[in-house]
Amino acid sequence: MEKNIPDDEKWKIMMNDPTIRSAVSQVGLLPSEQATPAEILEKEIWQQERNMAYYQQSGVSQEKQARDSRETQEHVKSAFKYALEESRDSYAQLGIKAMEETKAKKTEKPVFITMENIFPESYGSHPKELKNLVNISREKMVEMLTEKHVADPHRRVGDEALMRDNPNYKPGMSKEQAKKMAEQHIKVTIDTGHLNVWRKYFQGSDKEFNKWYLKEIEDLAKNNLIGNIHLADNYGYQDDHLSPGQGNAPIKEAMKIIKKYGYDEKIIVEPGAAATTDNSDFHGVMQTWKYFGNLASPTGSYSGGIGGRGGGDSFTQVQNGYFGRTYSPNFVFQPYSPSQDWTLWSEVPME
Repeated sequence: MEKNIPDDEKWKIMMNDPTIRSAVSQVGLLPSEQATPAEILEKEIWQQERNMAYYQQSGVSQEKQARDSRETQEHVKSAFKYALEESRDSYAQLGIKAMEETKAKKTEKPVFITMENIFPESYGSHPKELKNLVNISREKMVEMLTEKHVADPHRRVGDEALMRDNPNYKPGMSKEQAKKMAEQHIKVTIDTGHLNVWRKYFQGSDKEFNKWYLKEIEDLAKNNLIGNIHLADNYGYQDDHLSPGQGNAPIKEAMKIIKKYGYDEKIIVEPGAAATTDNSDFHGVMQTWKYFGNLASPTGSYSGGIGGRGGGDSFTQVQNGYFGRTYSPNFVFQPYSPSQDWTLWSEVPME
């Protein structure tokens, strides 16, 4: 149209042609009298092409930002996740060290590390958390022993972590052997008093709590997780370190369950309250023996005894456990053995 219209007549189509005005208005422009419709449309096309280039560059920039955010998310971890992974790796490394120590010194029993259930406010106090921590540490130990190359957490190419040589790799060790080693060298320490402190947070009766307590103990025992035991008692609010039987923890029932699943390691008594209020630590040990009675002896009870009395001697007949009897105690230990406090009729010191 513009080519066929004389220049002095073009003003007629600049404002008055309804088709032109409709097309131009669709792009949101109101033409001036100095611009022809073609000039207006060319300017609009130029502006749209410029906008498209801007949007394209913005998309590329946002895509790069998304990649950077993804990489940040992959490398930045929560404090909980970071601490759990660091603990897992450290325990697995210590498990390997315990395995090597056992082999080097040819110990009668495997050297192992344990993680103790501390207080409800700390991770690992709940039996489920403790079980998880041991299991993931054992799995990591198996990986360290059987994988020739492991991922380097500090070196990546795009989304892929670079591999590095594994210094803990044991050529020829199968996963089954490594799993057995991990079970032998990474275990848990159960503190009966710490577990009882969960009572103050438990929603239910004491009977229901004791049922939960023993259920969790059995879960750890039957899964071959328990490697060490600390015996202490309390009333479920503070770690009072009372001697077993002086609080309300179901310790005797727990020990029956643990022994049922073959536990044969040592048992550590922690009678801190007895050490504070009585003369020394061994009073708490004696109170523990009295509480357990024949259960405390590996054979059930001691036979024979001092003075010719045979059979039936038990751990209730220890120092400070003989009140009302007419004979001296059959068992003394620590500061009282050897001792001048008790002598035979010949005045020979009882040793």
